[in-house]
Amino acid sequence: MSEVKAYLLNAAAETIRAVMIPAGDQLTHICKLIGCREVEIVRIERSHRLYVGANSMTDGVHSVTDLKGHGSPFAGNLLIVGADERGEMASVSDGIEAFATKLTIVRPVFVPVFETLTGPDIFGTRVIRLDVRIERTSPKIID
Repeated sequence: MSEVKAYLLNAAAETIRAVMIPAGDQLTHICKLIGCREVEIVRIERSHRLYVGANSMTDGVHSVTDLKGHGSPFAGNLLIVGADERGEMASVSDGIEAFATKLTIVRPVFVPVFETLTGPDIFGTRVIRLDVRIERTSPKIID
């Protein structure tokens, strides 16, 4: 088996880029790319697989990634690879743009709410609470 082309989603950086997975010890290389010790594999479409950290959702999350057509979000970095007719790992067959449009990174953002302080000897503001806003972004493609 030769090296295969895959797409790596870096959820924290909100980017997706092409990477090459060498022929030898592919699982170790995949774990390094997505930053985990164990992986789960999810079939997406007939000819692609998604690798995600096995405990990424239980370790506490800073963001999740929605994949169009999939009922549950994913946490952490994701690796998308192709699969041949036997289900073996192969290079991705669709362009990176096609996958980028199917992915939405969802993250909470704290929004401070301020109170104005006024009085004879004081003037200023202070944070009285933090609201949460949910942001949704598409990953930026890195060449």
